[in-house]
Amino acid sequence: MNDSSEQQIINIKIPLREENLREEVNFYRELRALFREHDKGTEDIDFVIANVEAELDKFRETRSVTLDEERIIAILQKHPYFKNPGTYPVRLLTLLKYLKSKGINMHYADIDIYIDRIVQKLDGVKKVGRGLYQKSRG
Repeated sequence: MNDSSEQQIINIKIPLREENLREEVNFYRELRALFREHDKGTEDIDFVIANVEAELDKFRETRSVTLDEERIIAILQKHPYFKNPGTYPVRLLTLLKYLKSKGINMHYADIDIYIDRIVQKLDGVKKVGRGLYQKSRG
């Protein structure tokens, strides 16, 4: 066991937070650049980067949109159309712009489909066309 040619494999577990996996990868890449700058070995850091990137890929596959549905519903209910519905339908694009102006991040793939499902869950709202919703009065 004291033989220097023998390598010991250590299984390390690095705690990762799902909400900032991209920042984790960037941190380890910057750390690797520092090691290279000072002529240090980067094999261990490369191993960690590969594991974090694998976790990031797994996260992308298992999770699509991770938005706070209750918050979006609360914001949508404050929209002028839903406060005082008219005889005309409201467009999905209008609702997406409203959510963006209220601070909801719109940089997700298929955010329109996700918001479409949420809007249809609102009380008294029915879909009357492609991207058009009407709320019944009362």
